[in-house]
Amino acid sequence: MKLLTLLMILVSTTGLIAQNKADDVNGYWLTEEEDYVVKIYPKDGQYFGKVVWLRDSLDIYGEPLRDVLNDLPHRRTKLVIGLDVLLHFTFDSGTWRSGEIYNYQTGNIYNAKIDLDDKGQLELTGYYGILFFLGKTKEWTKVTNKALYGLK
Repeated sequence: MKLLTLLMILVSTTGLIAQNKADDVNGYWLTEEEDYVVKIYPKDGQYFGKVVWLRDSLDIYGEPLRDVLNDLPHRRTKLVIGLDVLLHFTFDSGTWRSGEIYNYQTGNIYNAKIDLDDKGQLELTGYYGILFFLGKTKEWTKVTNKALYGLK
């Protein structure tokens, strides 16, 4: 009986730990090139990320930067600040998988996965199709001083 109780406690605790781990990705992340900050947030059981700060937020005409390279013409007028660039990630076994990253600088969408390394850095790997082994990994840093980027 004690063994069964202990086993039930372990199983229920493991589920709680996994849920907390899934939310470790939430928050503000500075890209490797330090040119923009993305806020990652949960929505309907998936994780998304939107641009909340840009180092160069104006275009050559002094206007706010827009998503001009988007394949969909009706989206080309959308502002880059507020644009979702991480889409539909699901948490599975310590990794956020089955997501996509949208590169507003090229208009391309890539399949992607997210890991957190031992130092707390976010490792974002983008790749075409199922060729994850040919992907490119970028390391993003957690933003701890939000005031530095005018974030609340």
